[in-house]
Amino acid sequence: MYTSLIAISIATCAMFVILSVFSGLESFNIRLFSDVNPDLKILPASGKLLNNIQKIEAVLKSEKDIQTFTKVIQEKVYVLYNDKDEIAYLKGVDSNFLNVVKIDTCFQAGKFPDPLREDEAAFGTALAYRLGMPIDNEAYSSLYMPKPGRGVLTIDNAFEKTQVHMTGIFALNDQYENYIFVPIQVSQKLLNLPPESAFSIEIKTKTRDVKSIQSRLKSELGNQYQVLTRQEQDASFLKMMKVEQLFIYLIFILVIIIASFNMAGAIIIIILDKKHQSKSLISLGYSRKGLKKLFFTIGIIITVSGVLLGIILGTVLTWLQADYSLVMANSFMPFPVKFDSYNYLIVISTVLFIGLLVSFLSSRKLTFK
Repeated sequence: MYTSLIAISIATCAMFVILSVFSGLESFNIRLFSDVNPDLKILPASGKLLNNIQKIEAVLKSEKDIQTFTKVIQEKVYVLYNDKDEIAYLKGVDSNFLNVVKIDTCFQAGKFPDPLREDEAAFGTALAYRLGMPIDNEAYSSLYMPKPGRGVLTIDNAFEKTQVHMTGIFALNDQYENYIFVPIQVSQKLLNLPPESAFSIEIKTKTRDVKSIQSRLKSELGNQYQVLTRQEQDASFLKMMKVEQLFIYLIFILVIIIASFNMAGAIIIIILDKKHQSKSLISLGYSRKGLKKLFFTIGIIITVSGVLLGIILGTVLTWLQADYSLVMANSFMPFPVKFDSYNYLIVISTVLFIGLLVSFLSSRKLTFK
């Protein structure tokens, strides 16, 4: 019986700790996205280039709950530095970009490029490391963008080219490790676009009621444009995290079922061990239904005690990780954890349901010939 109690407690504790880690990772990534993703983002419903930007800007300037906005052009680019090359994401931004997102808070070294300079760029940490680029205004890398058009192209006229030096290195997450930030005119030059063009417009709001602003903008701009919230901009990444969390949850359901088999075995052993006493009670008028209820109650006590012990232990471990960073994700960052009432509800309800079901089925094994 004690073995069953310990098994359920450990399974409950492990499930709670893992779900708390996933909640912490989700909150951590959302905070990272808040540094680089705007409150709202306007994209064309089809194609890449935003049409009628003057109309969009007029609508945004008339919206009282919008603080500021910035134009952005993002495209893949070929980067060459000395004898090393990479494919990266080039993100061209205008002078208002740092008023919309807090990317400058994520810099490990250097600074954000001057929006008026066409030869400056900020590189993601991993990209800069692979290229071996220093922060040096004399060390230039070449950016190549394929030219649009038809017909026979030669090496000399197949690409638009420009050179930039690195002014700073930023570190976010894996999604942004291959990004390069440059002034928007650099992207426009490489893509042969007019000066006022943009692929998207990123918006900073004055209030947290982003949904209502999104609804108003959709109504005013029409179906030609998409208006995305911060969560919708990274919906695929957040969905992937939810899927991973679901699989972990299902795995722990199997662990709890296995742990409950110990309890089922313990109840059946008690039933067999107390078989003669049970017969005596029945002969004295005690009902079989009452005996089954008694053995079911034993399963309930084991399950509830195991859940309470596991939740207390899991809470203590999560608190220790949150305050004292017992386990590190890397050399400078501990695994993030978060206390979430939803996790308490999921763990308690799951373990209780499985444990009580196993207890009920095991207590039905009370039979006498």
